[in-house]
Amino acid sequence: MSAALEFLLLAAFFGSYLWKGIFFATAVLMAGSVLVLALAWWHSHKLEPLPLAVTILALVLGGVTLLFHDAIFIKWKFSIVEWLFGVVFLVSQFTRQTLIERMLGTQIKMPAAIWKRLNLLWATFFLLLGSANVYVIYHFDTTDWVKFKVWWSTGAMLVFVVLQALYMSRHVQMEKTS
Repeated sequence: MSAALEFLLLAAFFGSYLWKGIFFATAVLMAGSVLVLALAWWHSHKLEPLPLAVTILALVLGGVTLLFHDAIFIKWKFSIVEWLFGVVFLVSQFTRQTLIERMLGTQIKMPAAIWKRLNLLWATFFLLLGSANVYVIYHFDTTDWVKFKVWWSTGAMLVFVVLQALYMSRHVQMEKTS
């Protein structure tokens, strides 16, 4: 459910940007973030730390964007969120079970070394994506930044997921049946 809601929120941000510009899109993103968090709460009766942090960042940086009428703040939200994800994945490298293994390990069996490598790849991906966003912020206009945020980063994520699936398929351990 969360991935679908996040996609709808991204579509709402893009559509509202095309319709009324970055400041209206920022307000839509803020309201939509609260709505996504509320729906997640309604569905599971708990708030996960990362979606909560993303919503807080959307409200704070979106609020500052609207207050100062400066889009730079909402543009930085994407980098901060990606870096936050990257750091969380990176920190989990030093725990008994990596974040990616906690997320997928009940459905997929692979050697611990492969989970570590996969987790490190995700950390690197998020850190690089956040850094690419900073480059786009300072070298392109807002329209190009929105295109990067909506199309290029989403496309990069899809390509990365497919590559990860191909990589994982080489290492999945099949359970033996008698």
